Amino acid sequence: MKRLSGTDALFLSTETPAWHQHVGGLTVLDPSESDRFSFDEVKRTTLERLAYVPKFRWKLKEVPLHLDRAVWVEDKAFDIDRHVRRIAVPPPGGRRELGQLVGMLMSYQLDRRRPLWEMWFVDGVVGGQVAVILKYHHCLMDGMSGAGLAELLVDLEPDATGPALAPSEVDQAGPYEPSDLELVARALIPTLQTPRKLAQYAWRTARRGVTILQQRNQNPMTLGVAGPCFNQGSVGPHRHTSFSSVALADVRALKDALGVKVNDIVLGLVSGALREHMLRHGEMPEGSLAAQIPVSTRVADDTDQTNRIATMSATLATNVDDPLKRVQMIHESTQSAKVLTDAVRARKIQSIGEVAPPLLIGLASRAVWASNITERLPVVANVVVSNVPGPPIPIYMCGAKISGIYASSVLLAFAGLNVTLMSYIDRVDFGITSDPDMVEDPWDIADGIPDALVELMQAADLGKPTPVHDPFDVTDAADAQDH
Repeated sequence: MKRLSGTDALFLSTETPAWHQHVGGLTVLDPSESDRFSFDEVKRTTLERLAYVPKFRWKLKEVPLHLDRAVWVEDKAFDIDRHVRRIAVPPPGGRRELGQLVGMLMSYQLDRRRPLWEMWFVDGVVGGQVAVILKYHHCLMDGMSGAGLAELLVDLEPDATGPALAPSEVDQAGPYEPSDLELVARALIPTLQTPRKLAQYAWRTARRGVTILQQRNQNPMTLGVAGPCFNQGSVGPHRHTSFSSVALADVRALKDALGVKVNDIVLGLVSGALREHMLRHGEMPEGSLAAQIPVSTRVADDTDQTNRIATMSATLATNVDDPLKRVQMIHESTQSAKVLTDAVRARKIQSIGEVAPPLLIGLASRAVWASNITERLPVVANVVVSNVPGPPIPIYMCGAKISGIYASSVLLAFAGLNVTLMSYIDRVDFGITSDPDMVEDPWDIADGIPDALVELMQAADLGKPTPVHDPFDVTDAADAQDH
């Protein structure tokens, strides 16, 4: 029997109809040089590759009364047609139409009666292209292992017949399905231990709080002053996705010129885009916005697909006019945040999902949402910014070359904006997920990222940005087909 980890269970217990806990994204493909690419081939290949990721054939079985964490069981009625579906994007099939489609598909929860993932094959993309939209629950895997799944679904060569992973390396045996009586019996002892575990958790949390205060006093740049801003408030159920790209070479050139990290540069680009957006809309708050930054804790040889993530917070210095000074302040803040994160992680503490039963966590989560308490709590971050390394070489799906990868991820409960970026070949693709009731013009932010790159390149005397292939540019797509 495979029980969810505490962190995985927490994604389930805290989910509400408005605060979704699924992630995914959009992949754009150019099938012009493939004679075998089709919807049926994608579905057949996906079903074949699921043998390498058996977790995608598992479904949840809840413990009666939610006394303990749910378990994974084999879905004996698994049907690929319930998960891989076909849809068309409205004409002209450009990035705005695709962004609206991704947002629509990300605006509803996954059906917990089935394996927690969906894949949509999208016809009608500009330039004769197609797209694939993947959506899976965060309890299934985190962003890094999600990228690992993508590596199994795509190929390094257009004519590849299978993934690099050998079948013998994969555990093909699915978890058996326990009875309700067995689940209740197994939950009795952990439930009786809940008061003791909660007391220990409270004590360890208090000690960790002392550590945080000590580190903040020593490192005043750890956090920005996250004031009220345009995307703050309780998130609703609707989502919108926008995206843009910049050249990876420019990001690295700025990193070398300014003596900072790659992540500092991408945070600087997000900061510049948000700053200009707020200035244009007259929504500039006092102080700086702050970012919550997911950090993978997965070791190099860890192939387990459970969540291995921590978070840190850093200023975005949006109240600083000089773009170079802005990046330096972000760098100082991220370095301080890393020191704080290391100090906090040294105070090892279990996930609350391992300490309290889902029943208590679910009741607490619903009480928080019903009271709108998130709108009255101190703001520690205004936006999530996540950096996921992607493949440095071209990859393919059923012979079609992938021309763009744009992620969509989870919003903070109190801030309707997430920026997740992935490097691919020679560029960085930014996927921006937003609550349309909070962010009226998400494309203004997306378009502001290349503009922020121009500003930084000019300030650093590095010339003009390097052109990047835009899969949504009709002229660019036509040229790519001609060559």
